[in-house]
Amino acid sequence: MKKMLQDLREVAVKAILGAADPQALEALRIQYLGKKGDLTKLLKMMGKLDPSERPAMGQLANQVRAEVENALAQRKDELSALLLERKL
Repeated sequence: MKKMLQDLREVAVKAILGAADPQALEALRIQYLGKKGDLTKLLKMMGKLDPSERPAMGQLANQVRAEVENALAQRKDELSALLLERKL
């Protein structure tokens, strides 16, 4: 599960930073953080883990979520700045 979370983080952040417009960015947010998103699916699998492994995996999952959210916010700001420049 640790490897799956790390892979998800790498793929998600790379995709987010490459988003070309706000619509693509929103689609990525839903894909990774939505109700049926990839991270949500991994979190549901935590119930099957050994109880001793859950705290470490939960902490890692929270870190992954935070990094994905930060990448989304960063790219949103970048796209907003680009759109503003184009309008001017």
